[in-house]
Amino acid sequence: MIIKKGSIFVYHVFDIGWEINLSKAEELLLTKQKASSRFKFSKDPRKAIIIKEAPLEINIGKELIKINEIDYETNLHAKIWDYGAISISVEIILKENITLLDLHKIALYLEETDTLEKLARKIKDEVKSLIFDSIKLPQEWNQFEDYIIYYIEKIDGISEPQEILQKFDVASLILGENINVLSQSASLPVIERFIQYYKNDMAVIDWDSAILIEPTGSRDICDAIEFSLTHLLELRYYDYLIDKKLDILYDALEKESKKINRILKFNYSKISEEASKTYIEFSDLLSKIENSFKTVGDPYVATVFRTCAEQFRFDDWYSSIARKMDTLFQITQIINSELNAIRSHILEIIIILLIAIEVIPLFK
Repeated sequence: MIIKKGSIFVYHVFDIGWEINLSKAEELLLTKQKASSRFKFSKDPRKAIIIKEAPLEINIGKELIKINEIDYETNLHAKIWDYGAISISVEIILKENITLLDLHKIALYLEETDTLEKLARKIKDEVKSLIFDSIKLPQEWNQFEDYIIYYIEKIDGISEPQEILQKFDVASLILGENINVLSQSASLPVIERFIQYYKNDMAVIDWDSAILIEPTGSRDICDAIEFSLTHLLELRYYDYLIDKKLDILYDALEKESKKINRILKFNYSKISEEASKTYIEFSDLLSKIENSFKTVGDPYVATVFRTCAEQFRFDDWYSSIARKMDTLFQITQIINSELNAIRSHILEIIIILLIAIEVIPLFK
């Protein structure tokens, strides 16, 4: 099997702030003479996607990279997402007439090297500096998401895409393992989930990488996976932030609980305000994530997005965040109850003092 035309897309997604004002970012890029455009899916009958706030897309340019002592041309792009993320894509243009074994060797190299991560970070830093004034609460998380797509437009040696699953160890390619090392029980869960729309296309999607056969040259499937990847990073980030906020609240409550007299716990008001503010902020951002990307019906791209949601375990992340949000809400309620009790005690003391002031003169 010979690949006549294809690419490898390597994605890195970073969180750079709480939110990004895309209109302002677009203006900043324009003033700094950096061309950008709003992303759109192609007019393809297989798509069923509605984007509420389309990201800004920037064509960074081209660059040569060396893989296994061979120079490959790359196309570099960046997308800016309104929920505070930047995704960097590096498209490695494959040489004509390479074999699937050659592709596997490239895959093993990409699994081991951090060259593309460094390149992605460099581009991210450059883009961030250009749009810095459009970022609300600019701050970076030290974690990121990466993903690899093996994208094949033309391949000789097969009559139907499914044949590649029978003639080549696709699971080892996707999982970054050596050929013929994986057991059947490890390989089957990967390759049995392939999806198709037309007879001549196919997608095998796993949690870390995917292989696509796309004779039309459409990049919609790649874009849907990239979109899903930004969602995964944001869900992980929000889960981390809520953990951090809860730890701060627990520490503050523990500190207050050590005070001898409950009436002295004046910081409860501040803690309650912080808990309520955190709950509202996270509710708003989660709503923005959930509503940013909608699928309609069950065409190919929508199916790919749902497959990504399963592979990236969106439901588990949402459940984890929901539990912690519920805990945050309960803490807010408990603090408010405690705060009301403290205020009642203070009011009782004031009333007693006022009565005493009125009664004491009568005993003179």
